[in-house]
Amino acid sequence: MKRRSKVPALRELIEQETGNLMEVMQKALPEALRMDRYLSWQELRHRKAPDGMSAGQWWLGLKLHRTQARQSITLCNAKGEPFNFASTQLIQQYLHKIDRASGTLLMTDANAVFSVTERDKYLLTSLAEEAIMSSMLEGAVVTRSEARELIRSNRHPKDEHEQMVMNNYRTMRMILQHKDEPLTPEFIMSLHRSMVEGTLKKPERAGILRQAEDKVYIEDTRTGDIIHMPPASEKLAERLEALCCFANDEGKEEYYIHPIVRAIILHFQLAYDHPFVDGNGRTARSLFYWSMLHSGYWLFEYISISREIYRHSRSYYESFLNTEEDENDLNYFIIDQLQTILASIESLNEHLRMKQKMQEQLRYSLSGFIHLNHRQKNVLLHFLQHPNAYTTVSMHCGEYKVVRQTARTDLTGLEALGFLSSEMVSREFIFRPVSDLEKRLNSLNVQK
Repeated sequence: MKRRSKVPALRELIEQETGNLMEVMQKALPEALRMDRYLSWQELRHRKAPDGMSAGQWWLGLKLHRTQARQSITLCNAKGEPFNFASTQLIQQYLHKIDRASGTLLMTDANAVFSVTERDKYLLTSLAEEAIMSSMLEGAVVTRSEARELIRSNRHPKDEHEQMVMNNYRTMRMILQHKDEPLTPEFIMSLHRSMVEGTLKKPERAGILRQAEDKVYIEDTRTGDIIHMPPASEKLAERLEALCCFANDEGKEEYYIHPIVRAIILHFQLAYDHPFVDGNGRTARSLFYWSMLHSGYWLFEYISISREIYRHSRSYYESFLNTEEDENDLNYFIIDQLQTILASIESLNEHLRMKQKMQEQLRYSLSGFIHLNHRQKNVLLHFLQHPNAYTTVSMHCGEYKVVRQTARTDLTGLEALGFLSSEMVSREFIFRPVSDLEKRLNSLNVQK
């Protein structure tokens, strides 16, 4: 990471521009109103300032606009100074997109494309993906194929890296089970305990707040500079209580905070406090998921934010630093995470589009199976959508208005081709799709 420039103190900039503040604010207004970015000092100082302005003057004008709109929250930094954010047009735009996607995506496209079984399967896949990528963010050395095999087989992890992945996966499953309960310090401890089981040098420290003798800090590996010193250990229990109050929305804030923004702030605060000797990042991201699911955003059972964070890890870590360096301005982290969420939703959208396209191709291909009649093709299409469904000769007769012999010929013909299987239940044959029906149909398409 490049050495960072110290952010100019707002008070000092104001003293330098006495009597000229209105003009400075006017010239900075276009940047303050932009809908496509929220520049930090590290970015702004390398850009061309408006005519007649220095970088410091431009930054001053921009900061004055931001200060007017910002709102403080009950959570604070290590010095006791409150964190703050401003609900900018950019943030509102991102929140609207996420809310719209969360409210419609899985009730329309996913339900049309996924059967219940397939949704369950995709849920397991997404939980596994989040577990893998969150672990890799924290240094786990494991390939995604190996990690998926580990989770699918539920075998015993062979090393610490695989243990991290399995812990993360089990913790995500635990969150699903407790998403309707309020957040408590005890639950955060249990999340951490689950997340670090079998990976700590001192196993007894799992689910235990760090102590004064624990030298926990974050440093720049290139320069050796300490870039974050978390709050003192004696303050952690109190800060964890405050975090839970904020998470449970106990009415102590003076204004409304959008649930997604609240979840993102929880993610930030736990990572900022670094209350444990290890596993803080993974626990912080799991807390984000708990908050989103607790607020009713069930779409987040199906997406992985850690995959996008891993792809853009530099901006993720810089957003932490920008917030800490620039007067506790959480907008940097909030905007970075909103972008991450939108990218994660788009990944799910892309999967759904591919799935839908594949099913449309199957429909088209089935139209070319001249040895199948239209009733048999409809049966196969129905089973593609509903793998747990079944039919009988009687049901087939009633649906297609055919005689029993015709219905029996239709169904036994599909069984002979390897698409259905049957069993006798209460003196009647039940016909079900084979478990790999889609794969078999695709195989026939390739051979055609």
